[in-house]
This record gives sequence, structure tokens and C-alpha cells, in this order.
Amino acid sequence: MSARIDTARRHGTALLLAIVITAVTAICVLSLWRTTAAAGRWSALEGAHVAAQSLADSASLLAFQAVDSGGWRRLTAVGQTASLAAATGRRSSWRVQLGRSGWMTLIARSSAAVRTGLPGLSARADRRTIIPLVAPLRFPTAALTGDSLWRVDSASVVDISVTGADASCRPAAAIVRVARHPFPATLDLRGFPVVDPDTVTDSIVGVFRLTRNTLTRPLHVVGMLALDSDLLLGADLRLTGVLIARGSVRPAAGRLDVTGAVVSGDSGRAHSGLGPGDRVRYDACAIRRAVEHLTGPGPSATWTHLRLF
Repeated sequence: MSARIDTARRHGTALLLAIVITAVTAICVLSLWRTTAAAGRWSALEGAHVAAQSLADSASLLAFQAVDSGGWRRLTAVGQTASLAAATGRRSSWRVQLGRSGWMTLIARSSAAVRTGLPGLSARADRRTIIPLVAPLRFPTAALTGDSLWRVDSASVVDISVTGADASCRPAAAIVRVARHPFPATLDLRGFPVVDPDTVTDSIVGVFRLTRNTLTRPLHVVGMLALDSDLLLGADLRLTGVLIARGSVRPAAGRLDVTGAVVSGDSGRAHSGLGPGDRVRYDACAIRRAVEHLTGPGPSATWTHLRLF
């Protein structure tokens, strides 16, 4: 009887030991499986994140190319955006946008999504770049700006409209009829395309520098007209945009009609002036369109949002 009991105990002990070993082995196998599965899942997520960032980086080059080529000038109002390019593939998609968050600030956005291979999960990268716009002259906040105060004839007209579309283009500063500011030191007129007013027979559009300081034939310009010396108005000048003279603007036989603004440097302590019949109407939108010919992108800053969902 004792031998049978000992044998039963040994069998029970062996069975218990086998159960324990089996359980430990199962736990180890399950733990290893879970570790391997977690590693595979992490690897899939990490790979998808890297792929999404790389795709967003590549897409952002399209935005930078659009900025460098001047494509941002098509954004004519603050808050306006443009979709530059987009594509959708089997495992990924991307999109590039360019927006104007301010008159002197652009935002380039490139977003990409890559499927992770795991049910319901995609990695997304959203890269945004703030690009300031830099102009070589301060935005005029007066119809007439000079190093010396302008002399305005009582028979001339200086108009500051309080209504109209140009209100959306105005800076935060108050707009005045006449202001005094130093001539912008950063403005190099030598790089402007030159034009001889005696050879122009039709209106011209863009940025130009006059080759002579006396106007003897009528001239119509849309954009910016500049010269490195005084300007003597011996003939009519009609301009929509900005007129810039490093010297002074002097009335003569011609009539000055500007929709935008006039800036003079008044070199030699001279005074610029408006004669009888001259007219200057401040127009912020016309000024912005003219100044943008000389505006370019400055140093930018980029940040990226990574998401998983």
C-alpha cells in the first residue's frame, strides 16, 4: 500500500512539474511573441513616420520654387491661399499649399500621409514654413513723403480717400497727406531697368528708372518710376503706383497725376512741390502692387507636426 502511495505521489509531482513547465514555457512564448509584435509594430510606425517626413520635405520644395519664382504675387489679398500641387498613391498622399497670412508674410504648407500597414493607422507629417517678404523701402503712409516737407500749391489736389477697396491694403499706421522721412538708404536705383521718356509712345508697366531729369513728353506708367536726381515736370506725367526721386520733384509746364504715392529724397536741402492742377491720390493697393516688383523672400523658419491616427 505504501509503495502505491509513493508512486502516486511521484506521478502527481511529475504532472504538477510538467504543468508548471508548460505554463512557464507558454508565458515565455507569449511574452516573446508580444515583444516581437510590439517591435514590428514600432518599426512599422517609425518607418511610416520617416516616410511621411521625407515625402513632406520633398513636397515643400515645390512651395519654395513657387516662392523663388514670384508665384506668391498671385496672392493679392491677405488670407488668400493657393493649392500648388497634390497627389494620391496606393500607400501615400501629399499636398502643397501657399498662403498669405499678412502683406509681408507667406506660409508654405506641405502635408503628407503614409499608411503604416496596421489597421486604421496612418502617419502624417505637416510641415509649415513662415517666409517674410522684404522690400527695399518702407511702405509710404503719406501721399507725399520727402526729406523736406513738400510745398503744396493751393490749386493742387492731395486726396486721402476714407472708403474704397484700398482700405484693405493699408498698413496699421495712420495715413496723412504730407510726411517727412529720410530717403530709404536700402533702395539702389541703379538696378532698375532704364527708360528714355522721349522714346516712349505708349503706357508702360513695371519698374523703371528715367535716363534724364527733365520730362519733355507726356508719360504714363503703371508700377514704379524712379530717378537718381531731381525731376522737372516739363510735360504731363500720369502714374499709378509709386514715384521716387532721390532729388526733388519740381513743377513746371507739365501736370502731375499720381494714384498711389510720391517719395522724394530732396538732396541738397531742396523742397519738392506740387503746382497748380497737380493731383496726388493716395492708393494703398496701387502702392503695394508697385512695391511688390522689388519685394523678395527673406530668411524663413520651419516647423513640423507629426501625427498618428
